[in-house]
Amino acid sequence: MTGALFHLPREALLPALAAVNRAVAKRNTIPLLSNVLLSHDDGALTITGTDLDVEIKARVDAEGIAPFQAFTLPSALLHDAMRKLPDGADISFTGDPNGASMTIASGRARFRLAILPASDFPTISAGELSHRFSLSERTFAAIIATTAFAISTEETRYYLNGIHLHQDGEKLAAVATDGHRLALMRLSLPDGGAGMPPIILPRRTVLLLATLLGDKEAIDVALSDNKILFSLPGGVTITSKLVDGTYPDYQRVIPPANANRFKVSIEPLAKALDRVLTLSSDNGRACSFDFGDDALNLIVINPDQGEANDQVDIERIEGEPVKIGFNSRYCLDMLNAAGGAELIFELGAPGDPSRIIPAGQADGAATETMFVLMPMRI
Repeated sequence: MTGALFHLPREALLPALAAVNRAVAKRNTIPLLSNVLLSHDDGALTITGTDLDVEIKARVDAEGIAPFQAFTLPSALLHDAMRKLPDGADISFTGDPNGASMTIASGRARFRLAILPASDFPTISAGELSHRFSLSERTFAAIIATTAFAISTEETRYYLNGIHLHQDGEKLAAVATDGHRLALMRLSLPDGGAGMPPIILPRRTVLLLATLLGDKEAIDVALSDNKILFSLPGGVTITSKLVDGTYPDYQRVIPPANANRFKVSIEPLAKALDRVLTLSSDNGRACSFDFGDDALNLIVINPDQGEANDQVDIERIEGEPVKIGFNSRYCLDMLNAAGGAELIFELGAPGDPSRIIPAGQADGAATETMFVLMPMRI
């Protein structure tokens, strides 16, 4: 593989490299996994990166890309070099006579990068995908924004290390929990989703998607019981393995509607919680939530450093005043994920889990959101 292979504008190459580079792990014991594969596909350049669990491909359409022998280059170095070239740069790829390196040139800049064999580059086969449907980028981004914070990072409970997507009647349900908090979003089941197998989308794939989703177009989703394929705008595809496990029956921990209901504005509560968190310790983030008739008192006590308290206005809709303890960080994460302006806290006894829903959310709404927080002893 020697001589000029192809050239293309920086504006076409850089976004593709940036997308694919996200799949490449920063540290690898297998050198080839630090590289991306560049190959020819029907008149276009295809760039592929993988960590063996998730694979990202990006198609770059540009004039004058003739068939060439596939090769691999170091992902981080290639991306950084292209990022530092000026806007409007035209970039050429030329195989060196020794066949062991590639020269990438633009203007007076030259980069010579070592090649590793493309024949050994691993790929993830999606296999037979039984169900296909489409969702808007905005909808899938909302699923992630609403639920991802509750994904467990405990490796021993690997079946909680992702978002559980499944059919729930006429709804598509997305849920995440770490055993201390739960986030649930239910939306209308898309065409093609009926009968889909329940899956667990891995946390790493969730975080990758969050960085690549826009808010204007649709994405195509194809899945089986062990793989999922996302086709994104701009010629980017993500193929991912799924968590091999059975998600627990999360419905058992969702409490029924409680009689003690309080309406709280999200922004004032989030700011007050952030203030009292100043005094919380790493080992104990318990915060006392004292829900009264028209005010919520927040108290954090740090035995070594002191005490912090704050107060926000609330509305008691029905029921009695309640004093309960929550993990202040978990509650703040929930507030940041909730969106909207107000939440309804539905509280039972101090030792019972609490249900939190957006204010104004009607039963049977097209999109439903719910959070559950387990109490802490105070």
